[in-house]
Amino acid sequence: MNKNLRLIEKIFLIAYASIWLLVYLLSRFFLEIYTDDLPSSMWKWLFILIVPFSLYATVRTVFSKEYKWYSAIGHFVMYTLLGLFTGNYIVVNGDILISSAIKTPSLKRAEVIEVRKVFYKSSFNSTSVTLKIAEKVDTFQGRPFVYFYLKNRKAVSIRCGRSFLGNEYACTVGIESCEKLGARWMHFKDQIYRVRIVLAIMLLVIVAGFLASIKLQNNTKTETLKIGFWKLMGIVMGILLAISLLFYVGLFAYVKFFSGKHF
Repeated sequence: MNKNLRLIEKIFLIAYASIWLLVYLLSRFFLEIYTDDLPSSMWKWLFILIVPFSLYATVRTVFSKEYKWYSAIGHFVMYTLLGLFTGNYIVVNGDILISSAIKTPSLKRAEVIEVRKVFYKSSFNSTSVTLKIAEKVDTFQGRPFVYFYLKNRKAVSIRCGRSFLGNEYACTVGIESCEKLGARWMHFKDQIYRVRIVLAIMLLVIVAGFLASIKLQNNTKTETLKIGFWKLMGIVMGILLAISLLFYVGLFAYVKFFSGKHF
């Protein structure tokens, strides 16, 4: 019974993480400019949906780890906030993705009022894009790379629409794909430059750990390696990260050697 319960928990966690990751990747690749507000009524339903899972996770953690009873409060708050954060991301971005795939967009001409970078903890997190569409001025959130191909434009053609939850979304048209790919590459280089120290430290830690493991293996007998669930999740995330890096390597090769413009 306990093994079956753990299996169900693992399947649920993997499925939920996979859905979040799928929405994240699709939104990163296909969404450009949008608003991301969740109606207050949806927050209530999201909270109601998450609470049972938070309670279960809290009871499971407190009893399995034999924590003090009052630690349940902190665990419940932590699990609920985590559920609200990830659930909000899935609902909002999933709604925009589905709406943009199903609904017929409108082709409009927009005047670019302002394009600026939005930072979060020194990281270039997103782009604030203010557009004037049919005499109406709206401010949208854009992907970071959008900044690099909109910053010098006075006007742009867009395909826009409204999602089922009332969010606006737009996709620029008339901009060459190589220019958009170049913008992604410029954003990638910008991010690497900002986190270069952290990356260097991580690389040193990885190399040191690798060398230490080799030395340890030479001094000990070979034993059967058992991989736990969270280690397995870490391996999966590492593979996905490697795939993302391969994408940017391919993007670099395309921009440098095959596109008509070089950045």
